[in-house]
Amino acid sequence: MNGGAPLDLQQIASAGHRYEVSIANESAEDGAARREQDALEAALDRRLRFLGFVFAMLGLGVIFAGCVYLFSAGGADDKKWAAAVVSAIVSGFSGYLLGQSRR
Repeated sequence: MNGGAPLDLQQIASAGHRYEVSIANESAEDGAARREQDALEAALDRRLRFLGFVFAMLGLGVIFAGCVYLFSAGGADDKKWAAAVVSAIVSGFSGYLLGQSRR
């Protein structure tokens, strides 16, 4: 270009022109494909987290219902551990809900 002579950046800047330099490490098509892939992976991650949450809630619901039933119809020993399990589930769920409001 200029035969190896150094450029005087002050002279270029004082000419009143504005220059921008950008370096791209991917083409526009590659960037669009990467963003689309990232969006698909994020959507899949959200679905999997939601399904995990639903299955965990269903499992806890079944355990909770079983413990409530045993507490109402079971013997003395059944009532002791059923009350402890129900108490743990309720306190854990309330702690989860209160923790969500702080985010």
